[in-house]
Amino acid sequence: MTLLRRLILLIPIAVLAAACSSADTLATVNDSAINRADLTALRSSYENPATVDAETLRSDLSLLIVLEALSTAATEEFGVEITEADIAERLANPPERYAEVIAPPGEFADITEQAVRASAIQSLVRDAVVSELAAQQPGGFEAMINQTPQDVTRACVRHIATGSIGEATQVLERLEAGEDFVEVAAEVSLDQISPGGLITNEDGECLVWFGRAGEDFAYLAATAPLNEPAGPVVSGDGWDVIVVTQRQAPSLAELTADPMQYLAPDRISAIYTPWANDAIRDATIDVSPTVGRWSEAGVGIAPPGE
Repeated sequence: MTLLRRLILLIPIAVLAAACSSADTLATVNDSAINRADLTALRSSYENPATVDAETLRSDLSLLIVLEALSTAATEEFGVEITEADIAERLANPPERYAEVIAPPGEFADITEQAVRASAIQSLVRDAVVSELAAQQPGGFEAMINQTPQDVTRACVRHIATGSIGEATQVLERLEAGEDFVEVAAEVSLDQISPGGLITNEDGECLVWFGRAGEDFAYLAATAPLNEPAGPVVSGDGWDVIVVTQRQAPSLAELTADPMQYLAPDRISAIYTPWANDAIRDATIDVSPTVGRWSEAGVGIAPPGE
């Protein structure tokens, strides 16, 4: 997947070869024009249009359309203004969360500095909007820390997976009686892949988010006393007993100052995605008929005739 498609998750070749004068406008977003030069600046291969497929062209133009729609909405709703200084700083020191999409062009085949710049701008818009929207959540940042700590807490967790609440209760009783967690896990846990029941990410790190494990599991991981067995708690199709050995969470001041650094990725998506979808749907988007048409669902450009 290219850098551009990673960030968006989301024009026939003849348009690039023949466009001139007024035909240089490939799309408008809220009356702001996106021209042929804006598109061709994204890839070095556009110097030879015959080597580029139409799907790639439509995807890249969709990127520019979405970026314009999001930037306009962020400015109108929150007064967000991305400066050249902001862009330069983001390009020079991209946060770890954007390391894969804001990288020197040489690390990606066919991607130019303008494409990386577009990625940087979109990341800045996203960060600014999430900060605004997070502050508007019921109870604000204080509620996130006190009521939904799983939204801001990573933890190192060992677990013993069982098939029923009865089995989990028996496991908990054994642990509370003093049996060793690792030994009990090796004996009875349905998870025999995680050494000693330790849950890690793909890099082998144990300080992880637990939103995808379920709300109850994530909350327990964020609140259980350290180094004490806790549960039983629902996990997938079964029940778990866990022990939390380490936890990392921000102070209220830290979270308020930089929500993007401390919010769980799933929480960020839950906050940002509905806003972004609405911003795209509410934008007035027109695409040159020689390129295609903007889909009613707002997810990209359909080829001409479709």
